[in-house]
Amino acid sequence: MNDIFKIELSEYNELSSRTFGVYSHTVEPPAYYHCPAGSRFYCRLFYVVSGETIFDRGLETELTAAAGTIVFLPSDVDYVSEWIPGVEGLYINFTFMPNDFYLTLPNRMCIAAFDGDGSYLEIFSQALHTWNAGAPGYKLEVLSELYKILHKLFVDSTATQIKNSYRNIYKGILYIENHYLEEIDVRDVAQMCHLSESRFRKYFKEYKKMSPITYRNFLRIKRAKELLESGEYNVTEAAAAVNVPDVCYFYRLFQKFYQVAPGTVLPD
Repeated sequence: MNDIFKIELSEYNELSSRTFGVYSHTVEPPAYYHCPAGSRFYCRLFYVVSGETIFDRGLETELTAAAGTIVFLPSDVDYVSEWIPGVEGLYINFTFMPNDFYLTLPNRMCIAAFDGDGSYLEIFSQALHTWNAGAPGYKLEVLSELYKILHKLFVDSTATQIKNSYRNIYKGILYIENHYLEEIDVRDVAQMCHLSESRFRKYFKEYKKMSPITYRNFLRIKRAKELLESGEYNVTEAAAAVNVPDVCYFYRLFQKFYQVAPGTVLPD
């Protein structure tokens, strides 16, 4: 009989037990808190559920966080927080070590997001509930909630950057990036941006240095390269997976973007 697959969770050591978790506290303003440099081994995603707090009032690093604001606090940061009188403060604090997740995060205190529709609060609250319940496997479940938050932060920040950089065509860029495996009608994408097809193509070429369809093909080949590097796909399978079933055309596109034949791409 084959062995049954089993996962065992290692017990936290003294350090890890202080670097990963979800915590919530109420604050009676006015209240002040000083976090000195070197006092935290971990970084934090700090969600202000109610009330308002000001970090580093009067300094260049000053941040105001009203309800719904998510503040990123890196490890080894020195700051003073001041809760404003008027409304009881409540926050949820998600602590973790970024090195454990192969992440590159800011090295300064900053606003990570503003939760306009409550979708972030739903994830934070679920993580807090799971953490407090402590049921079997709760650490893995909380970890999955953290990944949800990080993924949402990544998607939202990317969309904001594209909107700021590409203004009048950002909706079209996001559509292509989310549907690059599908057939795309540039005229329809232009209409999403309230532009004529010719003007959309002009702006797109100015910003991306390539046409919309070339960009779609680039995204397909980029994904195919990742599949080939996994070692689980051969060239024909990778081409089909990214909706370029003509292998000869796939070869031409691959060499165009990467200057090598796809067959030379090997797993790391």
